[in-house]
Amino acid sequence: MTSIAIASGKGGAGKTSVSAALARYLGPSAVLADCDVDAANALIAMGATELSRSDYSSGDGYVIYSSRCTGCGECARACRFGAIVSDSGTFRIDEALCERCGLCQDVCPSAALVTEQKHGGYLALSSTACGSILSHAELVPGEDTSGKLVRKVRVQADEQAKQRGADFVLIDAPPGIGCPVIASLSGVGLAVVVMEAGRSGMSDAARLFTLLSDMKIPSVVVINKSGLDPEMDKEARQTAEDARAPIVAQLPFDARFRASTEAGEAWTDAADPWVREQAQSLCEAILQRTRSMS
Repeated sequence: MTSIAIASGKGGAGKTSVSAALARYLGPSAVLADCDVDAANALIAMGATELSRSDYSSGDGYVIYSSRCTGCGECARACRFGAIVSDSGTFRIDEALCERCGLCQDVCPSAALVTEQKHGGYLALSSTACGSILSHAELVPGEDTSGKLVRKVRVQADEQAKQRGADFVLIDAPPGIGCPVIASLSGVGLAVVVMEAGRSGMSDAARLFTLLSDMKIPSVVVINKSGLDPEMDKEARQTAEDARAPIVAQLPFDARFRASTEAGEAWTDAADPWVREQAQSLCEAILQRTRSMS
């Protein structure tokens, strides 16, 4: 089983569009994991229907039992984050401010503060329009345990791939280089870096290449939105060359790609034959690279 991560140094580079195109091209022989748990949208790109959902616990949180609370205010005075507020003499915890340090529980004289598992989002499994499976999740806004949830998405995808005898696990990684990205890239065989042919796109891609080098993950490059500026295109190619990452495709900045996306299509299934041909060539180039590595 081959694992391929599709990543980008910044949001909006076209990472999910490339992931969906490759997933639709491979069909049931691939399981797709949408690891962008803060803004998962592969569900839309894949025309997916949810099969199952389970709650995700982000760890211990705290609640105040009003039946035990005497209203002394010791917890509020001790909290350094201002997370305990009083509503007409009744104390409650503002979860958006709570850092879950546990000091409030330590100082409470009436044991009114109780530890409970905190709801952090959900983990889901969906079927797609091409007969494949999508593993995905959604993190509650403000939660800081996205790396843990990303790991669950990855594990679920790997389990589904084994059960179904799939040849590939495709990972739509979060943008950037933070902890969720590292969790999504861990152990993959190849990273496909989607890089915009622009100044910020190249700068952010260079940081991602450094991370991939540190993790010893080979990479290839898809230059997206090329053709706007010949000098920028040249610099994008140089950025890939400096990272020793072969360029497998250059997708031009063209309204036909956007029209296909807005029509709810994956590019490899586009009604427009030009878009379909561009996407299929891209997918074949990526697969050829994986075959040469095996």
